[in-house]
Amino acid sequence: MTEISLGSRLAGRTAVVTGAASGNGLGIAVRLLAEGASVAFVDRDAQRLDEVVPSGDARALAVPADVTDEASMHDMVASVVESFGSLDVLVNNAGIVRFSDFDDLEIAEWEEVFRVNSTGAFLAAKAAVPAMKSSLARREGTGAIVNITSTEAHVVLASAGHPQVHYNASKGALHMFNQGLAIELGSSRIRVNAVAPGIVETPFTARAMQDERLLNWYLDRIPLGRVAQPADVAAAVAYLASEDASYVTGTTLFVDGGWTAQ
Repeated sequence: MTEISLGSRLAGRTAVVTGAASGNGLGIAVRLLAEGASVAFVDRDAQRLDEVVPSGDARALAVPADVTDEASMHDMVASVVESFGSLDVLVNNAGIVRFSDFDDLEIAEWEEVFRVNSTGAFLAAKAAVPAMKSSLARREGTGAIVNITSTEAHVVLASAGHPQVHYNASKGALHMFNQGLAIELGSSRIRVNAVAPGIVETPFTARAMQDERLLNWYLDRIPLGRVAQPADVAAAVAYLASEDASYVTGTTLFVDGGWTAQ
């Protein structure tokens, strides 16, 4: 695991990152740890968590859990609060992609994608918000929920070079969940924002990275001329999680190299 050394703008805060065993989630969890937070690395892949979570750091906690299971999310939050005493930041990063064309798309696959990408964020937030409110009752400042949506919540880029209606629709639902929750939780001092990455070099996008024609198709459409790295996404999340963004809620920060500016 790559370790980085930064500042302490999240010192004294506790963060939960879902889907933290690899890719963007791992990059985000590592960044928040480097910013001084205590971090729960949450993922359903317990073996992978054991491999990537730093065992010698008391501020890093591996929590095997499934965002699609309501009881699992409540147990996860209870474990985090028991270990760290508070919960201040939730990063809803867990997500999946499937590659079926509409003509071949079965209801089971549609529901699977929505269950992880949209309902999973709802279940995690539903479990986390009471603990976040309790933490805020004991301190000043704000709490933060950061939802990892996608440029594909706004435009049809397509991870496979063709439309994927279930993925686009699930991320679009997450975008509007972000907006609505920001309004509802504002009076509780919990800020809710989204980070919308474009294509990022992770296991999630391995298919595109290995296809020269498809990769060039993306690069031709990215003004900055490169694919993002998890660190790019993590930096945006760290900002929105911190008090540097204390007056920012209900917004989406695009990390897409300029794609959606065109």
